Amino acid sequence: MLKKLVSSAHNLISVRGLVLTAMLIAMYAVLGIFKIPFALDNRITLTFTATASAGIILGPLPAMLVGGIGDILGYLMNPGGGAYFVGFTISAMLGGLIYGFCLYGIDVKQNKMNAETKAFLLTILSCAIITFFINIILNTYWLSLMYGKAYTIFSAARIIKNFVVYPFHVIVIQAIFMLTERTGIRKKYL
Repeated sequence: MLKKLVSSAHNLISVRGLVLTAMLIAMYAVLGIFKIPFALDNRITLTFTATASAGIILGPLPAMLVGGIGDILGYLMNPGGGAYFVGFTISAMLGGLIYGFCLYGIDVKQNKMNAETKAFLLTILSCAIITFFINIILNTYWLSLMYGKAYTIFSAARIIKNFVVYPFHVIVIQAIFMLTERTGIRKKYL
C-alpha cells in the first residue's frame, strides 16, 4: 500500500502526471454538468469515469485530487444543483483513493489472463466498496444532514439507484482498464 502511495506521489511531481491529472479534473468537472435525475435528489453522472481513470493510470493520490478538485470545480461551473456541501467532496476524494488502491499497479507482466481476471475482480471490489460505503451510507448521510430530513427518507431511493448503476460502473471501469492496458498508457505511469 505504501508502495502505491509513493509511486502515485511521483506521478504528481512529473510534468506528464500533472498534465494528465489536470485533464482528468477538467473531464470530471465537465461530466458533472450532465446529470440524469433519479428520484428524491438522486442523480446519475459519469464523473466516476474520470476518477477511476486517474486511479487506474496515476494511482490513489492523483485520483483523490481528481475527485476532490473535480467536485469543487464542477460545482463552480454549474451551481444550479443546490448549495455546495463539503461532504460530497470528501466522498469524491475517498472514491478516488479506493479506485487508486484497488486498480493502480496491477502487474500485467504475468499471464495476461490472470491480470485481466485480477483487474476484473478488483474492479468489482472497488465498485462494491464505493457503492455500499460511500454512495449508499456516506452520501445518504450527507443528504440527511444537508436537508435536515431523516436518513431513511433518502436511503430507499439511493439503494435502488446504486444497485441499478453498479453493473454499469463495473463494465465501464473494466473497459477503461482494458483500454489503458492495450494502448500502453498505464505503463508510462507505473
